[in-house]
Amino acid sequence: MFGRSRRRIVARRGRYELRLSDEERTLVRRLLGDLRTLLAFGPDDPRLRRLYPDAYADDDPEHQAEYRRLTLEDLQSGRLAAADDVEASLDADVLTTDQLTAWMHSVNALRLVLGTMLDVNEDDHLDLDDPSQALYGYLGGLLEEIVEAQLGEL
Repeated sequence: MFGRSRRRIVARRGRYELRLSDEERTLVRRLLGDLRTLLAFGPDDPRLRRLYPDAYADDDPEHQAEYRRLTLEDLQSGRLAAADDVEASLDADVLTTDQLTAWMHSVNALRLVLGTMLDVNEDDHLDLDDPSQALYGYLGGLLEEIVEAQLGEL
């Protein structure tokens, strides 16, 4: 999808170089807007199933409702705050640790939502000729680079 000849996230002593093309930055900005719109639908939207999984395997509706009541506001506000942080740092060439963590959360949320919409899982082979699956692959690669950069600083 986006020619990748070098790493997009490079750790530099507690800071992280962000090497995204203008096209990638535009894409991430658009996807963040889409994520905000979806988050407004709330946890019952089937596209958000992987962002708000059931906490109880026994399908106990009472326990599940209590879990949602206790966690929903924090989960939703945390995702929106991370998206705000990414958007605020989108044009930067260097990110702080906190900014990179926000990127990790937002890219992961985008990937989970798209994966749900495509009904893919980690074992599926992606058809990179399909734009949606290529985007899913791109987000997975970006997330991998973010995590590797974070781990490289430990």
